[in-house]
Amino acid sequence: MNSPHSNTDFEDGWIAADGWAVLAIAGIVTIILALISLPLGTFALGVMLWLRHTLRAPRRLTPDGHGKVVAPADGVVVEVLDILEERGADERAAHSDMTGAARVTIRTGLADAQLQRSPVAGRIIDNFLIPGLFRGGEELALMRRDNERREISIETEDGARFLLAMIGTATARQLVCRFGPGKFLATGAPLGMARIGGLTDLVIPAGYKVEIEVGRTVVAGETILARR
Repeated sequence: MNSPHSNTDFEDGWIAADGWAVLAIAGIVTIILALISLPLGTFALGVMLWLRHTLRAPRRLTPDGHGKVVAPADGVVVEVLDILEERGADERAAHSDMTGAARVTIRTGLADAQLQRSPVAGRIIDNFLIPGLFRGGEELALMRRDNERREISIETEDGARFLLAMIGTATARQLVCRFGPGKFLATGAPLGMARIGGLTDLVIPAGYKVEIEVGRTVVAGETILARR
């Protein structure tokens, strides 16, 4: 029987590497405001403590075993959809190679840990930023169409390719992943973050059975979304 293992690669157990810069700026602002006005300084200190909570790198128990897909982000599952279900007949025919693929969408809250993790063990194939808006609200289709996004493709050793898309929101305006093509990541390894409160799409290829449903709260690196 496989047992979970603690994944601590690239994390310091305190603040995520991609969070230190934000926390440092918040610290400087807090000191300046405290010198100007004690109430302002107290408020800034509260914001800094909130950032320390959301930008942390919590230890996670990633399940062992081949063929498991774990959540890439903390938050709530807001959509689970066949990738071709929302397309028209002509577009479905043009993308017939995606038959059987599914997309799981996770909304990360402002109080959740923002660190994202690799959903599978594999090598990064692509990592690029698509500039756009920072639309908020509940219209997922509009946010996918118009908002800034970072798309990261990860290929497993058996050739399965996963697409993870960080999508900007009204609050998430920095979509960070510093790993380039060729970098190998273990399942559950720190990947980057959408600062703060972003939306995450994970496209799961055919051959995997999705085991998550809308409304479930998921934990990055721990909760199983799908498996072979």
